[in-house]
Amino acid sequence: MSATSGLPCEGVNFFLADGEVAFQEVFHVHLHVFPRTTGDGFRIDAGWRQRPRAELDEAAESVRTGIAASPS
Repeated sequence: MSATSGLPCEGVNFFLADGEVAFQEVFHVHLHVFPRTTGDGFRIDAGWRQRPRAELDEAAESVRTGIAASPS
């Protein structure tokens, strides 16, 4: 049981969809919240590809730079 929400779950996954390439037909920000329990079998299978650590680090730095440049 989640101590903060009272939901019968042990954890939560968030999935954010934003834009046409995220399979949206009506353009808005859409946040899915999936309560999770051990052994629930939930899975998002999108054919993820393995990416080199350097590529992930570069993407993370781009995100940090973009956040820092955003107006407050």
